[in-house]
Amino acid sequence: MRTSSKRRTGAAAIVAALALAVVPASARAAGGDLTDPQRFDTGHIDLFNLSLNDDGTVRLNLKEDVTGSHVHRAPESVELVVKEQAHLTDLPATHLPPGAPTSLYYLPLTQDQNLVWPGWDTLEIASRYGAGADTDIVVSAVDGPGQVYLWSTGAFGDVRQLLADGWTLPGTVHQDATAHAHANWGFTAPGTYRLTAKATVTSEDGSRTATSNAATYTFVVGSPGGEPTGEPTGEPTGEPTSEPTGEPTSPPTGEPTGQPGQPPATTTLTVTGVGGHYHTGDVAGLTAEQSTHVSDRHRWFTRTAADGQWQQVEGADTDRYGFVVTATHQVKVAVYDDHDQLVAESEPVDILVDDHGNTPVLGPEIEATLPVTEGALVVSVSPEGKKATLSDLTLNATATRYTSTGTITGITVTDTRADNLGWSATGRVRGLVAVDGGAIDGANVGWTPRVVSTTGGAVAGKAVLPGFAHGTGIRGWSQLGSARAGSSIGTSVLGADLAIDAPLSTTPGTYTGLVLLAVI
Repeated sequence: MRTSSKRRTGAAAIVAALALAVVPASARAAGGDLTDPQRFDTGHIDLFNLSLNDDGTVRLNLKEDVTGSHVHRAPESVELVVKEQAHLTDLPATHLPPGAPTSLYYLPLTQDQNLVWPGWDTLEIASRYGAGADTDIVVSAVDGPGQVYLWSTGAFGDVRQLLADGWTLPGTVHQDATAHAHANWGFTAPGTYRLTAKATVTSEDGSRTATSNAATYTFVVGSPGGEPTGEPTGEPTGEPTSEPTGEPTSPPTGEPTGQPGQPPATTTLTVTGVGGHYHTGDVAGLTAEQSTHVSDRHRWFTRTAADGQWQQVEGADTDRYGFVVTATHQVKVAVYDDHDQLVAESEPVDILVDDHGNTPVLGPEIEATLPVTEGALVVSVSPEGKKATLSDLTLNATATRYTSTGTITGITVTDTRADNLGWSATGRVRGLVAVDGGAIDGANVGWTPRVVSTTGGAVAGKAVLPGFAHGTGIRGWSQLGSARAGSSIGTSVLGADLAIDAPLSTTPGTYTGLVLLAVI
């Protein structure tokens, strides 16, 4: 009996040892996704990753490059930590979605090596559903202490909407082709956020559809940080650590340390806007930033490898450099003074290409030029804004005048001038007239301008009251809207609420007039 018992004990011990040895490889969900708990606060994460099951259906999981390359995990087993250092309190409002606060826990579109970098990837399903498969990643619920903003940024900082239905989650990310993408993430408050998501796929030819599993993703945002203990780490010794030597650490040289005629460096130059990696054909937009502005004379350089020769980029002579990415290489920028002497030079930055095993063949290069002289400042009126019918003239409450109100809209200012000088749009109404000759002077017309929409920095002009009792209303040129220099490029739609105060001597009839427009 004792012998038999010993054998069973020994066998049990061996089985336990084997089980411990194989846990990392066997802790997998159906489909092969790892399920051992993980907590990531840095690195590349494809948060919403679409994979194929053996039967051709799709699986929503998570893919990470932190513990290896393209490691698939069950989303419920992973926590993404947004460090306290991601909390920024002075984000520029022009780079944020409408309504977003300037204080956010912010994960940028381009990789910050000190933060987690979440995105999504649908490339794995292309083999069954086609590269042109139509995909919706639907985040149906967010459980957390604040809002979650999700948006993209153009090559030179313009804000772009990613969600089909707004700027915050819950929402839907739609792709009309398989792709790998990243975004800006903004969390408005610290705490734990849980996102519930599911994906739907329609094949490129429309013959197949699929719906993935529902998955839950967790962000842990911010941290309270450690508190000091209030106690010293050790006891004081009562003795100084060393005796003074009585001698200076080095004798004076009698010479200045710098060279005559060579001023000290006046600025530090860095390159910003570099992505963690790019796909072949991506558009990259880099910016040169000076710690102290000393010059506008820039030159950009590239080389194919760290030991290659630098080549100056023809035409790249501003603080911005845009290009189509075709291969891994390095970029640097330098600034020069008015005598063409080097002032400062940045450290090289790496432009890394990773097509995730789907490297395309380079086809023809295409080029289109907009000459500087083609830029223009134009004001136009949309078809729906060509005519506005105001309310009937009615006697006011004090029986002193007839009043009418209405709205004009669709007045569109388009500025494509490269120099971004700003603009001012003005308007006037000389008067209104009836077919029988009756008239209402333009001085009796007033307006309250408004900005309907803008991709630049347009602001509405000041309200002008009808000049029934005194003043000239908008008979003279009155500002409808404007954009200051540096923020005028783009399209702005303007409008105004109109008001007419007509004297009691006005005869019955239908009165028509024209709003005249100008922009400078």
